[in-house]
Amino acid sequence: MKNYGKILSLDFEMYNSMRYWSICWIGAICADKSLDEKSRLDIKVNPGTRHKLIGHELKFPFKYSDLKPLAKFDGCASKLFELIDDDTLVIGHAIDNDVKMLTTACDHYGLKCPDFDYLDTNVVRSAIAGEYSQIGLATLAATYGYEFEAHDPAEDAAATLYVLKRMLKDRGVSIDEVESLGIKVGKVRGGLVRRCELDCMSDKARSHVDNFNAVFDAVQDACREGVNRGGATRGVKIFVDAKLRTCQNLYTLVKWTVAEGGKIMSEPKNADVVLTSELDFTDARMTSLRMFVDRFSVPESVREGLDFFPNKVTTENGEVLSYLQYLKAKSPKSNVRGARTTYCFAREIERRYEFGDIASRLFASGARICFVPENRVTFVVDAPERLDDESDRKVVMYNRLAQSKKVKLMTLGELAEILN
Repeated sequence: MKNYGKILSLDFEMYNSMRYWSICWIGAICADKSLDEKSRLDIKVNPGTRHKLIGHELKFPFKYSDLKPLAKFDGCASKLFELIDDDTLVIGHAIDNDVKMLTTACDHYGLKCPDFDYLDTNVVRSAIAGEYSQIGLATLAATYGYEFEAHDPAEDAAATLYVLKRMLKDRGVSIDEVESLGIKVGKVRGGLVRRCELDCMSDKARSHVDNFNAVFDAVQDACREGVNRGGATRGVKIFVDAKLRTCQNLYTLVKWTVAEGGKIMSEPKNADVVLTSELDFTDARMTSLRMFVDRFSVPESVREGLDFFPNKVTTENGEVLSYLQYLKAKSPKSNVRGARTTYCFAREIERRYEFGDIASRLFASGARICFVPENRVTFVVDAPERLDDESDRKVVMYNRLAQSKKVKLMTLGELAEILN
């Protein structure tokens, strides 16, 4: 772990939970390597919005009319940024939320977000407990007999500093040795975020964090290895939405995109393309993986392993459809009469780039597609070996139905011959 010269405990309060940039209160504690407080920053900020959709339980000791005469974030951020440099470790409790407020506010006000490393005290607590879970700061502080005024950011920052000092002291670990607990600190570079990692995370939590961090790693690696300024995505500013970023690993795609001259944005505001897990035709910037691959001629080797199945489709008139409903609606009307063949695909096939074309051709032929195996269905797999994959729920269901002999099995190659 890096030998940091300064420790900064940081906390923000926002005025509108629908607008992460609406920071209304900044609290920060500067500390030395022993985690002793040296100075304190406490600034109230004009949030730039009257709305306060943050829950009934949270009451600020001020009104919007009190904040309105004050400077907005861009007018007071310099006081905070003076405390942050590449020699600073920023700490906070559930700090991913505060980091998002900071990067969003910087983007909203056109400020350069400082680069820094950060540490989540909730991650430290989980590492010591040997199991990842989330706990409120007040609850954690109470276990050490520390009382404070919650949701006062300077007080929150002081409490965070105190509990971190106590946790590390109990383990006999200094702040420079915190990674010995199985932790990797988070990073912010150019407004892009790499979250803290923890060895004892569950497989599901680990997968989400690894996928999220893959975008950051891909950008760093591509820039380190060199960028083709005249490449396929030259000058294109791309934002990857959080749902897509966490549900699958985009490392190879993002690295190729940056290497070809594209820029990954920290927020969607100024992006040319918003890469999303959905199909949304109400905004020209909204781009599904399939649309992105087609537009920029992404090589097959790069798109291999990606999940192209959209979660939902929003049409030009705002109607929300499932992907299959959308494919069926846009397929030519069939004149086929009588019984129709029903197909169900193993999930591995539905994820593929070419699935949309396959489904459209089946709909055009008068066939029916269902999501889960049922009686009198043809189950399509890429290869017979797929039937040994007990992790695929559809495969498990097919194997049970197969005993009734009312379902058929077909490989993707056999289906291709029929369609051709």
